[in-house]
Amino acid sequence: MDDEQSLLNKPELQKESAGQAFARLDRRIAMMAHAVEHLAAERASIDIPDYSATLGQMNTRLAAVAQGLAVIAEKPAMQLTPEGLAARMDAAAEKSRAADKATLREAREGHQEAARIIHGFVEAVRVTGEQRRCLIWAGGGGLAAGCLLWSILPGVVLRALPTSWHMPESMAAHIIGEPTLWDAGTRMMRASDPDAWTAITTAAKMLHDNRDAIAACEQAVAKAAQPVRCTIKVGR
Repeated sequence: MDDEQSLLNKPELQKESAGQAFARLDRRIAMMAHAVEHLAAERASIDIPDYSATLGQMNTRLAAVAQGLAVIAEKPAMQLTPEGLAARMDAAAEKSRAADKATLREAREGHQEAARIIHGFVEAVRVTGEQRRCLIWAGGGGLAAGCLLWSILPGVVLRALPTSWHMPESMAAHIIGEPTLWDAGTRMMRASDPDAWTAITTAAKMLHDNRDAIAACEQAVAKAAQPVRCTIKVGR
């Protein structure tokens, strides 16, 4: 309207005829109709998407989020105040310290029990060592006493037996390790006095070598009824 008023106010438009004015107005109306038709066509060609499904999903998710927030809000932790949280932390710390104290007490008791066991073991070892030493001394003393008694008692017992049994001599032969009493006596005489044993063996050999002469001499003594002189052979 302002444009039309400005056009009417211009001097060159006031000189137009009515036909020219209507023709110009008709062109403008046609232009406006064309513009309106073009605008309607453009609006009809615009594809407006349907957000119903998206909005439904958003609504469902928002409901789930709201439900989760409600569950979280009902948790005891969300209802704690700073004072309550501090009290619970103090209680937890006290409980932890109590558990640590119990653990330390058990460890100390276990250590003391182990020390008592070790002390008892050491004491038992010491007592066992003392007992072993006592047993060794007792065994040694018993062995010495037994040896002494064995060295005295058999002789006393054997000498108390009848002499015809020759038990001391048999015991001596057994101790020496000779099969007969003669062999045992021979060994004992040779060990006791080698010179005397040599004289005995020499005399025995001389008697054996001159047995015929000695027998004849003994017969002569028997006939004469007095000592007689006899000759014997001495030498190897």
